Amino acid sequence: MNAPEKSLDLKAVRAELDAGARKAGAAVTGVADPAAFTEAPEGYRPTDLLPGAKAVYVLGGAAPRAADWRNPNYQFMETSSFSDRIFSAGTRTARAIEDHFGYYALCVPAGVDRGDRPFLSVALAAELAGCGSPSLAGPVLHPDLGFLYYSVVITTLPLPVDGPLQVPACPAPACLDMWKSEGTTPCMSVCDIDNGGCIGGRIENDRVTERRYDRARCRTRVETWWIPGFQKVLEKTLDETDKEKRKIMLYSSMFTRTLWSMTYSNASQGQCYECMRVCPVGEKARTKN
Repeated sequence: MNAPEKSLDLKAVRAELDAGARKAGAAVTGVADPAAFTEAPEGYRPTDLLPGAKAVYVLGGAAPRAADWRNPNYQFMETSSFSDRIFSAGTRTARAIEDHFGYYALCVPAGVDRGDRPFLSVALAAELAGCGSPSLAGPVLHPDLGFLYYSVVITTLPLPVDGPLQVPACPAPACLDMWKSEGTTPCMSVCDIDNGGCIGGRIENDRVTERRYDRARCRTRVETWWIPGFQKVLEKTLDETDKEKRKIMLYSSMFTRTLWSMTYSNASQGQCYECMRVCPVGEKARTKN
C-alpha cells in the first residue's frame, strides 16, 4: 500500500533518490512528466508500461573514460563502455522506491519489443527530464558532460517534474563557427549523409532546424557484431554445406567478437561513436593531461 502522499516530503525523497543514484554511478538525474510523452506512439508511453505512472525518473552516467575517446581503434570503444552500470543504477533506484517509499517503480529494460522497437524511448525520456538535449548526431547530450548512457524508471511516486532544458546543448559554439564558415559541423563532417555517411542537418539562427539520420545505413555498419551479427553469421553457417568452410566461419574473428559482445562485453547498439569522438559538447570532461 502506498504511503499517504501528505506524509512524504517529496523534495527530501528526490534528494535521497539522487544521492543513491550518484552512489550507484549516475552523474545526472532528472524527472519527466509521463503526460509529456506525446511524441511517442501509443503503446510505448510511460502509462502504457505502468498504469497510473506519475513520474519518469531518469539517470545518466557511465560515460566512456577520457582515454577511451583517444583510442584510434573504433572497435575498442564498442567493447569498453559501461552502459550496464547505469542500467544497474536504475534497477537499484526502482527497488528503493518500492521498498522504502511504497510506490510502484519500473526500470525500463534495455531490450526491444515487437518490430525491434524499444519499450520506451530512453532518448525522449532523457530530453523531457532535462538531462540533456538531442544532437545533430542523434544521442542526447548533457551540456557539460556530453555523451552519457541513460536509465529510466517509471513510478507512481509523484516526484516534482524538472522538464526539458531551456538552452539546448547542441549546437555547441564551435559547431556554430564551423557551420558559418564551412556549412557543416564536426559530426556531419566525419559522417556526411550526402557522401555515404549517416548524418545531415541544417542550423538556422543558432538552432538545429533540420536533422537527417540514416538509421538503416548506420545500423548495417555498427551492428555487425551483437545480436544482428550473430543472426547473420548463424544463417550463413547453417546454409554452408562444406564442413571445412563452416568450421572457418564458426571460429572466425567476426563470430568470436559477436559472441563476446553478447555475453561478456558491451557492444555499440546504435552508433560507431566517431561522431561523438569529434563532438565539442563535453570536451572539457574528456580532456586530461
